[in-house]
Amino acid sequence: MLKQFASLLAVACFSICSQAPAQTVVYSLTYAETRASFQAHFANVSPFPGRRTDDENLSMLRGTRKTEIYSLSVATGKSTLLFSDDGPHLQIQAVGALAYDRKAYFLGFWREHRTTPYPTITSDEAIYELSLDGSNHFHKITDAQPNQPPAILNPQSTRAAFQSFKDKSIVSIYSVPEWKLLHTWDLNKLMQAHCPACTPVSYGWLADGKRLYFEFTVVGDAEEESTPANHPGTYLASEDGADLGEIPPQTGALQLDGYIHPKFIERHFLGQLPDGSDLFQDYAVKKGGPASELHPYLVVANSDPKAQKQFPLKFAIGRAVPSPSGKYLAFIEDRHTPDYRTELHLWVKDLLTSEEKEVFAAPPPNPPNSPEPNVNLSLLGWLSD
Repeated sequence: MLKQFASLLAVACFSICSQAPAQTVVYSLTYAETRASFQAHFANVSPFPGRRTDDENLSMLRGTRKTEIYSLSVATGKSTLLFSDDGPHLQIQAVGALAYDRKAYFLGFWREHRTTPYPTITSDEAIYELSLDGSNHFHKITDAQPNQPPAILNPQSTRAAFQSFKDKSIVSIYSVPEWKLLHTWDLNKLMQAHCPACTPVSYGWLADGKRLYFEFTVVGDAEEESTPANHPGTYLASEDGADLGEIPPQTGALQLDGYIHPKFIERHFLGQLPDGSDLFQDYAVKKGGPASELHPYLVVANSDPKAQKQFPLKFAIGRAVPSPSGKYLAFIEDRHTPDYRTELHLWVKDLLTSEEKEVFAAPPPNPPNSPEPNVNLSLLGWLSD
């Protein structure tokens, strides 16, 4: 059954495939046990720890059965297994950062049985560099900090950013591949300057690899949002924390005859294309129409408002990642089934022709009594061949 899940790929060749370099989208599948699948997986293992092998004891401590990283060629639809943490010792998280040299950086746990100074099982959390060439090679980069989030790499793979919370929101910037700490600064100062009641909901690097964006929104009382001191939006900062101001609200504003932007929902900044164009997800309703008939749009904006592109979307999207060429955009759809479960579907959109293809689908979550584990799909990014 697991092999059937991994073979749910659809042929994904577009009518006009890009020439060199070829583009491959990268995603991960994490197999999370249900109560019944855990029992089935270890049905032949002794219930007594002292009668199990070391590997059996280690495997039963895993939070997931395994995580596999795959690439999928946009031109051919062929999928390739790049890395798997299947085994008793290493367990990586579902989401990590891709580097341009077919490397990836993931948080993970390394578990092993030790006999000195006394018998015990250790579990060490660290950042690992993974080789995405099918060799399953990896090595430890550095110990993880408490509550360490996944790394966010800039497009040039020379800087890594972490946003963590230790009594306050802290941003840490590292050089890559040396993983030397370069800057640490307080994100709250940026929020206090522009939106004291806001919460950061997303962040990332701009195309130049030198600036970061932070999307702030007010969570809670709508009255707080309307106060003069609060201005939700997308704000920029240098890697050392200097305030570089806001992306102007009019940038990428949806321009559609007969439609208006509803006041009850904010647009969402998705990042930048390699040429510096901004990506937004915006919303529109028909003038005089019901607010419940909300239409999502993908907007590609640059310095020339006349060159702005707008694509209607079949559904609202969360995370979206452009390809290194800027030709494609990958994103995940949360599709709701009639029995109120959620299926995850991976799509690739051609930003030149507006054509889009569904290239992978993961099954919805299983009930607790299912003998098969749940399969969780995560979008990681792109590689250039």
